Amino acid sequence: MIRQPEFLKTPEHPNYPEYGFAIEVQGEQHDHCIEFFHRRDSNNFIKQQARDQLKKELCEENWIVLRYVWYYEDPYIVIPEHLQELGLIE
Repeated sequence: MIRQPEFLKTPEHPNYPEYGFAIEVQGEQHDHCIEFFHRRDSNNFIKQQARDQLKKELCEENWIVLRYVWYYEDPYIVIPEHLQELGLIE
């Protein structure tokens, strides 16, 4: 039975445990401090980075390849590239 790890159980993190990978869309708030998301507190940005790092480490520990689509990238280009790199499509 394939189970989805708790740390990936959110709708904004498409994941495919049967293939061993997850895709996370990274908004600007993952790249730099943004007033709206971090409530005017740069410590909240640091906490965001720590959560991102923890998710990355948990994925590695659970043999899940975590790939990102950044806010400045075209997901229609980047996602197929990731899938090709993983050997899931030609």
